[in-house]
Amino acid sequence: MVAQPIEVKSGKDYTVRSALNIFVQNEDYHVKKAYVVSNEWTVSQKGKIIYLPVYYIMFFQHDSGSGMLL
Repeated sequence: MVAQPIEVKSGKDYTVRSALNIFVQNEDYHVKKAYVVSNEWTVSQKGKIIYLPVYYIMFFQHDSGSGMLL
């Protein structure tokens, strides 16, 4: 199973101080994508990290074959 990490952030600098930035760069973890949910209203992506509004969390589903899906 491939892990898809999620980080929950508050504040305006949610893209700057994300622990996931370092985590996804480590190839030993084999992370293909990660999510940051915050109070922002827009969806964006920078590299492997997808930035989502916190209310999008209701669309996450767990699939036992491939891990978490959005």
